[in-house]
Amino acid sequence: MAQELNPTAFSSNAAHFSNNTDQFGFDAELHQTGKNKAPLFHFHDFYEFAIYLGKEPAKFRLLDQEYEVNFGDIVRCDLMDEHVWLVRDNDAHMRFCVGLTFNFVMSCSTKTDNLIQIFSRNGSGYPVLHLGSLDIHKYIDLINAFQDCSLEHGKMVFQLGILHQMLAYLQDDFLRFNSGGAPLTRQDNLVCELINYINLHIGEDLSLKTLGRMTNYNPTYLSRTFKNITRSTLKLYIDEKRINTATLLMGKGTPLTEIAVEVGFQNYCTFYNTFRRIMGVSPESYAKTREEGEKDNRRLVTWQENG
Repeated sequence: MAQELNPTAFSSNAAHFSNNTDQFGFDAELHQTGKNKAPLFHFHDFYEFAIYLGKEPAKFRLLDQEYEVNFGDIVRCDLMDEHVWLVRDNDAHMRFCVGLTFNFVMSCSTKTDNLIQIFSRNGSGYPVLHLGSLDIHKYIDLINAFQDCSLEHGKMVFQLGILHQMLAYLQDDFLRFNSGGAPLTRQDNLVCELINYINLHIGEDLSLKTLGRMTNYNPTYLSRTFKNITRSTLKLYIDEKRINTATLLMGKGTPLTEIAVEVGFQNYCTFYNTFRRIMGVSPESYAKTREEGEKDNRRLVTWQENG
């Protein structure tokens, strides 16, 4: 017999947790009350899964399709896939959302357990994995442990351990619906290496020639492999990362001309045109909007805006 969710099963002081200090970052949050934080159709360059615990069914849109999500479902989202939760508020649509960088998922994978496959568009039941009320309770126990950690020291280590357990459960549940597992490929490792290098050298030369020399691979092969894995061109990914970094620097009051150089653009004209193409507004207009406290309409969502 299916168990019902106890309304008091979760802490009333649900909070936002994140470690976005490096390329192995994560972001986790229990969306329990209030408005949906990300009501816009958006994408991001990290993997995401959401454990749905809502009292009412929800709608989730991925690319050009809508999916119904019910209590006990887990929604997964691959890199760069445009998506949105079609809910106005969280009160009846509780969910625990986790964002994980490519490198984080890779670091948890082994030769026999390729955790990247959990988020693969080619897997059965993508994007919604239907587990039901019985199977979902093992995740609820981990969510509570994640939130209620009272350690004065070692809290981040504890939370990382919880996320590793969630990924282990996800891998096991995923493989129950997908016979066999796909091992990590050379292409997976190559894309991981590229993303890591780009994140650490965003203000430097990131031409295909430079990346090819760094990885010892043909530039054309690099470009094709990156697109096959992420569905984004390498150039677009680099441009998005540079502009996203620029928007963060704007929040610190750095002059726009200095920002352009710091994030890797050769001149301000190229920075201006790239910024306008990606953000839909000029750097000056965007900076002014930030100062006035108006809503940020970026499509590439940063960790704090993950929803």
